[in-house]
Amino acid sequence: MILARFTADTWQVLAPDAGPAPKQCHPQRGRFHVVQHGEAEETQAIRMTEADVVTWLTDPDDPTA
Repeated sequence: MILARFTADTWQVLAPDAGPAPKQCHPQRGRFHVVQHGEAEETQAIRMTEADVVTWLTDPDDPTA
């Protein structure tokens, strides 16, 4: 499960096995928590436009992507 910008109440409803709600991620966009098998890890997502994704998938060696 991926959670971002959550409240402590939301965390307790959706991820009670992962323990108490961690401190919120940085307000920087793209930061979130991944909850898997009762453990939570803070991580960063890559922000891409649809065009960036298409280029990345069809020509991953393109240096402009």
